[in-house]
Amino acid sequence: MLHEASRIRKLAVFTREGTRLGMVHDVLFDTATRRVSALYITGTNKRKVPNGTNIIIPYRWVQDINDVVILKYFPDDLEEEEPDDEIEFE
Repeated sequence: MLHEASRIRKLAVFTREGTRLGMVHDVLFDTATRRVSALYITGTNKRKVPNGTNIIIPYRWVQDINDVVILKYFPDDLEEEEPDDEIEFE
């Protein structure tokens, strides 16, 4: 599994419709189950992800991995999270 995970890094990620989403920057592991749990995607497409923000997608959304990563699911409308209220110090 470690060999597979190292091969995934730096692969381009595409939706089922063929839209480029970004690039795999890192792979997240679930140490309890010893399986890949998510992919950290950088360089995201601003049309798919607000502000081109880096995202983490669950590995269960992955359909296929070869020369690129193909997702079987990606939400149509991602909403940007509002930042938490600012903390004031006295």
